[in-house]
Amino acid sequence: MRWLLAVIGLCLLFTAAHAEDTSRLPLPNGLRLIVKPDMGTDVVAIEALLDVSAADEPADTVGIRYLTQRLLLRGTTNETGDSMAQRLSKVGGLCDASVGLDYVELYVLVPTDGFELAVSLVADMLRHPAFLPEQVAKQKEQSAAAARASEDDPFQATYQALRDGLYRDHSYHRPTFGDPRSLAGISREDVAAFHGAFYRPSRTVIAVCGGVSDTRALRAVRSGFGDWRADPPPPRSKEDVAPVTSSEVIARELPSRRAQVMIGFLAPAAGQPGYYEIQVLDSLLTGRSSARLPKLIREQLGLAYEVSSFCPTLAGPSHLAVYVITEPFSVEAVRSAVLDVTAKLRVEPPSAKEVEKAKRFLIGSYALGHQRMRDQAYALAWYEILGLGSDFGERYLSAIQAITPAQVQATANAILQQPIIAVAMPVD
Repeated sequence: MRWLLAVIGLCLLFTAAHAEDTSRLPLPNGLRLIVKPDMGTDVVAIEALLDVSAADEPADTVGIRYLTQRLLLRGTTNETGDSMAQRLSKVGGLCDASVGLDYVELYVLVPTDGFELAVSLVADMLRHPAFLPEQVAKQKEQSAAAARASEDDPFQATYQALRDGLYRDHSYHRPTFGDPRSLAGISREDVAAFHGAFYRPSRTVIAVCGGVSDTRALRAVRSGFGDWRADPPPPRSKEDVAPVTSSEVIARELPSRRAQVMIGFLAPAAGQPGYYEIQVLDSLLTGRSSARLPKLIREQLGLAYEVSSFCPTLAGPSHLAVYVITEPFSVEAVRSAVLDVTAKLRVEPPSAKEVEKAKRFLIGSYALGHQRMRDQAYALAWYEILGLGSDFGERYLSAIQAITPAQVQATANAILQQPIIAVAMPVD
């Protein structure tokens, strides 16, 4: 316990020593600005997250979010993409765009001298994309190439198969990049209509971390976004995930030398009951080289080249997934070993010492994962999208510290019941 408290103390001291208080500054049009000044640095991260999820994609245009985000970088009605990139590069900045299951993302890392320029470029990209026909055609080809690469990537393909089994008709099963067939049918008008419907200030969070004050950040964001139209986006229907009532094996063939095994269970959404316990359970399974699964599968049985697990923080129902790279002839032994470990956790609480080690690893990993300016900006914007608040990081540490072995066992009993098993086997 003393080790754990020391780690928590160091995390909080690091936060206090390197940043001023975080401010939440909503604009009248519904856009939310989160500012975390750190006047000891001359770098600033700008993270624009929009609450535009996979559920907002029409079923016949899956991949339109990724396509739209990539097109934001290729020019606006005011300036070409090359010109924007050159101007940002001259002040030492960089910019990129991506998507997650629950959001679309545009971020910039720039020296503080270029802050106002960076905010103006982000505003122009989000509000006035040109969607030139030739750029749409080019980015459709590149997006289709990314989709095909994802289908052949061992981890991504296995993970997609797992999500297919866990989520079925829920939008979380949709491939992030879309697929070549759906992308081929997306027109320039489809992209413009999607952008017009969902890219609105009420769905936008901008987080600023680094060497700018609240006043300076608010002034720049007001200048770029203050007159953005505040019309509400279309309502989003609530999605439910059907419980997994029976175990299922989903098999794929891939051009890979080794087999990929992913065993997953549905898990709580961010901040919901069981969320913190499942994070500790994840750490207990594979958080350290001496954790249960690496110790058994890799060291004792010699069945795996890699053993890991993850439980993403999602707005909707999440999943705890164990990922193992092994030889094809060891797949059944790996499956049996993983399920033996999860079955034991359902009926027998882990020791207090084991839980303390898992919590220590989890808290340390959290601190390391939030050292970079961009990671801090992302976390603040994401917590705001989730409705968890800018102080969620501190509450997260306290909640993890309070988890008991009995709570871990109870959560394991509730969650680790019917697994979906995705297996990608090498092509003969």
